[in-house]
Amino acid sequence: MELGEWGLVVVDLQRYYVDPKASFVSFFESVHPGASQYISQRCHELVVPRLCRVVARTRELGRPIIYLRLCGTREDRSDLHRHFLKCYHEALQAGFPALYPLSGDPLADVLPEVAPQPGDHVLDKTTYSGFTSSSIESLLRSLQLERLVMTGLATSQCVETTARDASDRGFGIVHLEDCQADYQEISHRASLFASRSVCGGHVWSSDEFLELL
Repeated sequence: MELGEWGLVVVDLQRYYVDPKASFVSFFESVHPGASQYISQRCHELVVPRLCRVVARTRELGRPIIYLRLCGTREDRSDLHRHFLKCYHEALQAGFPALYPLSGDPLADVLPEVAPQPGDHVLDKTTYSGFTSSSIESLLRSLQLERLVMTGLATSQCVETTARDASDRGFGIVHLEDCQADYQEISHRASLFASRSVCGGHVWSSDEFLELL
């Protein structure tokens, strides 16, 4: 398979999703004990090590890397998607502030192992899809990309929604299965299964992708 003009997209691989000190983790653990266990373990043991290799090779080849970050830009988080805003208020009432951090908060940063470097592209969003609340489409057009290699969190949420929107706009999609994580294995696998038909059918491991390169 010829990838053509491709770029790597890293979706919401941010500290607050997996840092046990973050309100996001502590709030959902208080409501649903064990809620963050699977995604946190998969991130640390599989996603980050595999993605480090992919990011390094992508940079060696001089291909673009686009980071998306889900965070608020208004103090009251009124710019967030209604579902995120609802959770934010519920957490606030329960004594967990800043469920979704503001863009300048260190907890909004990408995990340090795969952090952006000079020349990478970092876009903040407030919705599931990067196409709804960021300038990603104009960026991708300016880079003249044909295909997006999708990684990050969470598979069935922001990754899948962004990939579906990209597919609707004519971009080819490749999902790297072991560079994505969800809150349960079943939702992770179901999302990728659905994407096979909606987004073009390309779901690879990082090893398969690196071998192709």
